[in-house]
Amino acid sequence: MRGAASVRIQETDDPKYLGPSSGINVTRLVMQLAKQFTDSKSISEIVPNARAKSIKAAFDEEDKKPTSKVYPLISDVAAEELPNRDLTNLLVQLFYSKVHPMYPIFHEASFIQDVEDVYNGSTDPWQNFCLRMVIAISLQRMDTQYAGLADSYYLAALRFLEGTIKPMNLKTLQGFALIAGYSLLTPTRTAVYYIIGLGVRLCQALGLHEEKTITRGPGGKLADPLEIDMRRRLFWCLLTMDLGLAHSLGRPSMFATRREHIDVNWFELVDDSYITREGIQPAPQASLKKWIAIHFYKMRLLQLEIRRKLYQRKRAEPKDDQDPWFTEMHNRMIAWRDTSPEMDGGSGLNKVWFTGRYNTMVVFLYRPSPQVPRPSLQAAIHCFDAVQFNIYMHKKQIDTASVDLTWIFTQSIFMAINTMLWSLSYAEIRTAHSREEVEGHLAVAMESIELASVRWPGVASAVELYRSLITACMRIYDKDGDIPIAAGSPSESASVTSSLVDGINRSRTTSPATASTASVHTPPEKSQPPFGYLPNQNQQMFGFTSAQSQPGIFQSSPATQSSPMHTSPQQSMQQPYLDTSPKSSVDANIPNFHYPPTSQFAPPPTTFAELPQWNPNFSLPYQEPYTMPPVSQALASPIFNEVYAANQGYPMTDYLYPQWSNEGNRGMGLNHEQQMELMQSFAANETSKIEAMIEQSNQLFSPRISTY
Repeated sequence: MRGAASVRIQETDDPKYLGPSSGINVTRLVMQLAKQFTDSKSISEIVPNARAKSIKAAFDEEDKKPTSKVYPLISDVAAEELPNRDLTNLLVQLFYSKVHPMYPIFHEASFIQDVEDVYNGSTDPWQNFCLRMVIAISLQRMDTQYAGLADSYYLAALRFLEGTIKPMNLKTLQGFALIAGYSLLTPTRTAVYYIIGLGVRLCQALGLHEEKTITRGPGGKLADPLEIDMRRRLFWCLLTMDLGLAHSLGRPSMFATRREHIDVNWFELVDDSYITREGIQPAPQASLKKWIAIHFYKMRLLQLEIRRKLYQRKRAEPKDDQDPWFTEMHNRMIAWRDTSPEMDGGSGLNKVWFTGRYNTMVVFLYRPSPQVPRPSLQAAIHCFDAVQFNIYMHKKQIDTASVDLTWIFTQSIFMAINTMLWSLSYAEIRTAHSREEVEGHLAVAMESIELASVRWPGVASAVELYRSLITACMRIYDKDGDIPIAAGSPSESASVTSSLVDGINRSRTTSPATASTASVHTPPEKSQPPFGYLPNQNQQMFGFTSAQSQPGIFQSSPATQSSPMHTSPQQSMQQPYLDTSPKSSVDANIPNFHYPPTSQFAPPPTTFAELPQWNPNFSLPYQEPYTMPPVSQALASPIFNEVYAANQGYPMTDYLYPQWSNEGNRGMGLNHEQQMELMQSFAANETSKIEAMIEQSNQLFSPRISTY
C-alpha cells in the first residue's frame, strides 16, 4: 500500500492510519505552500506566539470535556423503557425515509412485525437490538438537544448485541450495518472500521459475494425471492460502507474481490410491499428509495476504480492526466451524474446532492495523487471549479438541515479548502480568480467548518490552524508564475509495513481531515517524498484548536511574520501530530507499536466460530502512571468493550480520550430521571416535526430509470 500517514490525536495515543486516498498528500502540499510563503521551517512557526498561547488554552479547555461534548447531552444510563408505541412508529418511519434511501437494511413490512413482537413482550435479542438501534439512529437526526436520548437507546441496544451476533446469519449482518450506520452519523466508541470489516467478511463466509450462492437455498434449491433480495441488499450495504471508509481513510478495503469479479445483482427496484416470499409482484412504479441507493452504490464503484488506478500500486500508466483513461473515467462520471434522481422524496439525496458527489469524484480524479503528483493546469481548473460549487452547496445543506453532518461530510469541507489552496499554485488560477474572490469562497468554507464543529470533536481544533494556513497561502498572490510544490512519486517498493497499521484504529472513527490537519509537523526541507510519512520521534509537535472568536480569518498580525513559535520538549503538552518521516520499511527509529489481539469489542475473532463468544471478562490491570501497560494487558478494560460497558452501566466514553472512563468523571450525562423527562419533552414537542419529515418523504412519483 503506497502513501500512508500515521496520525496521533495525542502523543500517548496509538497512531491512526491514513492512506493517500484520504487526501493526506494534498494536506501536506498545502502545509508546504504555507511554509514557503512565511519563510518557516515548520508549521508551528506559522502561528505567532500570542495566538499559539490562545490555541493552547483553547485546547486545554476543550480537553477538559468528554469527547461527546459536541452534543448538549450524553447519557450515563441505558434507556430502560421504549417510547410509547405511536412515537416508536413515527421513529421507525423516519428511519425508513432517511436511512433506507441509502442503506435498505430491513424488509419494511417484516420489521414492522418485529416491532409489534417486541411490544408484545418478545425477548428475542435481535428484535430488541434492532428496534433500539433504529430509535437511536432516528433520534440522532433530530435536534442536538436530544442526542443524549439517542445515546441512551444506543447503550440499551448494546445489551442485546451478543445475542444478535451469535446466529452468524443475515440478521447478524443487519446488526453490523446498524452499528456502522450509527457510528458514521455520530461520535461513538465503536471501532466502525472493524465492525464493517467483520460484516464484509461474514458476507463472504456466507457466500453473499457471489450471485450463485446468494440464490442458493436449503438443500441446494432456489432460495425464496425475499431471502434473495435481502441477501443482495445486505451485501451491497456493507460493501458500500466498506468502500466508503477505505476511500475516506485511505485504508485497504476488507472486501478481497476485484471490481470486475463482483457479479451480485442489484436488489429489486420496487417498494418492499411488492416483495414477498412467494414472489415479486408487479409494481405501478419503481421505488425512489431503491433507485437512490443503487445510484449511490454505483458512485462507490467509480471511486473504487479511481482509487485503485491512482492511489495504490505504482503503475506504468497513466503517466499524467492527459492519458485517455482520465477522459474515459470523467465521461463515465458525467453519465452517472446526469442519470441521478431529480427529486429526493425527503431524503436530502437529490440532484444537487449527487452533483456535489460528482464534484468530489472530480477532485479525487484530478488532484495530486501518488500516480500523478503534479497535475496539469486543466486538472487544477477542474478541481477549483468543483470545490467552488461544493463549498456553497455544503453551506446551504447545513443551513437548511437537508443532510446529516456526518464525519465524511465534514471531511469533504476540509478537502475543498485544501484543494482550493493547492490550485492557487498555478498562475492561471490566480489570474482567473482574484484574491478577494478566493478569500470569499474560503470564508464560506470556514463558516461551514465552524458549524460542523457543533457535531464533531476535533473540528474546532483545526479551525485555528486553517486560519493561519489560509493567511499564509494567500500570500501566493504576491508571486508571479507557477509555484511548484510537488515532489517525486514514491517507488513501487515503497510501502507501509503491516505491523504499523494492523489494528491501528482503536478509537471511534474520526474525520480524517480533522485528524490529519489538527497538527502537522512537516519534515526537513531535504526530505521531499509527498506520500508515506511515519514518526520522527525526536521532533516536537504542536496542537491547534480554537474555542474562542478570532479576528477575520485572513488577517495577520505582525507577529505572524516576526515571531515564530519555539516550544521546548519540556514545555510541550500532549498534542496531536502527524508522523512525517518517509519510510519504505521499518527501521530502528520507528517505535515498536504493539497491537494486542484485544480491542474494543474484545479479542477480534480469527475465525467466525469464535465470534459468538465476543464478550470476554475484563480486569483493569495495575500500571505505573505514564507507562505503557504490558502487551498482554493492553486495552484489558471495560472502556474498550461496549457490550461489557453497557451491561455494567459504564457511561459513554470515547477511545480517543479513554480518561473519561475514570470514576471522577462519571455523572456528566443524563441520569434516569433526566432521560425520562427528555423523552416526555420529545414526545410532546417533536411529534409534529417528525410527521412533517415523513410526509415530505412520502411524495409519490414515477422516476425515469436510466442506466449506463
